[in-house]
Amino acid sequence: MRVVIAKKLLSTVGGSEAQARALARALAKRHHDVTLVGLRPAWRRPGIPLDVYAAPPGPVELRHEGIRYLFLPVRGGRVGAALDGILPTSLVAGADLEHAVAGAHVVHSIAREWAGPLERAARAAGAAFVETPLVHPGQRFSGTSAVDIARYRRDDAVIALTKWESEWYASRRVRHAHVTGVGPIIDWLPEVPMDPATVLFVGRKERYKGYHALRDAAKIVWRSRPEARFVAIGQDAWTARFERRFKDERWVDRGIVSEAEKAEAYARATIFAMPSVHETFGHTYLEAWYAWRPVIAGDIPALREVVRDGIDGLVVAQEPHAIARAILTLLGDTLRARRMGESGRFRLQEKWTWDLVAERTERVYEAARERAATR
Repeated sequence: MRVVIAKKLLSTVGGSEAQARALARALAKRHHDVTLVGLRPAWRRPGIPLDVYAAPPGPVELRHEGIRYLFLPVRGGRVGAALDGILPTSLVAGADLEHAVAGAHVVHSIAREWAGPLERAARAAGAAFVETPLVHPGQRFSGTSAVDIARYRRDDAVIALTKWESEWYASRRVRHAHVTGVGPIIDWLPEVPMDPATVLFVGRKERYKGYHALRDAAKIVWRSRPEARFVAIGQDAWTARFERRFKDERWVDRGIVSEAEKAEAYARATIFAMPSVHETFGHTYLEAWYAWRPVIAGDIPALREVVRDGIDGLVVAQEPHAIARAILTLLGDTLRARRMGESGRFRLQEKWTWDLVAERTERVYEAARERAATR
């Protein structure tokens, strides 16, 4: 099957960016002809090959690990690329997208960013159009507008990551939503010892992900466990420049790290905590389970479906005292914490390997092609 997966930013930073790359690799291993399409960035981003920046103006095509990568320029040159890289805009030229999807059986848009132009290009090419919207109800620009919902109803298939998300679409008369889940963006762990009391956070350091609440929880934890250490990995929020830095040697703020450094952080961690209030799935919980670690997740429907409270981890409100109690519970009962990590690892292997996700995605594509053929 010839598949085009489009994600505006194809860097290695960010959940949906990593999801697009990992899905493409998994589909390519299953002998599909896969093209990844993204924005030609205005500035250097982690994971974007240097050849993209060195190439003359226009689209840039590369091949890596059996996957064709196509980086498209947008209207407005570098200024347009900068704006399109940070705003929910669609500045790519329709002709470039039509060329990118020519000959495809399926065009798959991840995260809505170019969904409108991609839908038109897919229809012009006679391809099935599939969308993974990644809705975040309650957030701005989160995919819940009337325009978005009307497009979901037109799509040949909508991919949801959880049953809860699928039911959200169904309640809005989107009749062709399918659940695939995602896999972990980690496949290797170094042989290093686990720390006795380290809490790890991996993700954008945004308030909604629980980064700020975790900082406040750390102060409560230190009252009874002063030796506890907190490590936060990820890109700063744009508001970070206006915030006071947390000055305590037991709180370690790291920025964007390599995949090897991230794997080592998971291996050394005692607990993983990301008490988010807006997620469609949260693949970092899977990464923690890959390392056999218990997790602390936010108390929202999508995460309650992924993390079984009291079995694979703890589900808590994004409130410092609740987060601190969960951390102290797991630090104080190492046997329970170990069993939760083991349960999560087995759950990951049974439900959310990339091979399983790719197999489910194949079935979605086949259903979408059948639907498109009836148009």
